[in-house]
Amino acid sequence: MTAETEVEPRLSGAEAEQAAADLLRKSGHRIVGRNVDTVGGELDLITMDGDTLCFVEVKARFDPRFGGAAAAVDRRKRSRLVRAAEAYLSDPDRTPLRLGPCRFDVVAATWQPELGEWRFTHYPDAFTVDDTGRRSWL
Repeated sequence: MTAETEVEPRLSGAEAEQAAADLLRKSGHRIVGRNVDTVGGELDLITMDGDTLCFVEVKARFDPRFGGAAAAVDRRKRSRLVRAAEAYLSDPDRTPLRLGPCRFDVVAATWQPELGEWRFTHYPDAFTVDDTGRRSWL
């Protein structure tokens, strides 16, 4: 006799990013880029929220006991995101984007076993360049 265990459905990175893009679009963001590779690293989503350029990290986690999805964007990850954003903005074609405000957002996907579904939470302005412990021109 085997014990039955509840199997949590997998949420691929692409599915999480699509759900995050949908959530942001519904709240008024315009999607500018998805899975943008730069010499500094990958940016999951780049959006415009009004005149603010947003670099959005998407994280999914099953177990919130260790801080959940948002906590997975630790200091090291934040530093990588800042490097990727700097690389993105260093393209001369993007000079106008450097003149406006920008911010770093996180969209966290957390499995809700009691509901049997994923819950997405948007954290606008989740961290600043100063939170990474490094200097930046952003």
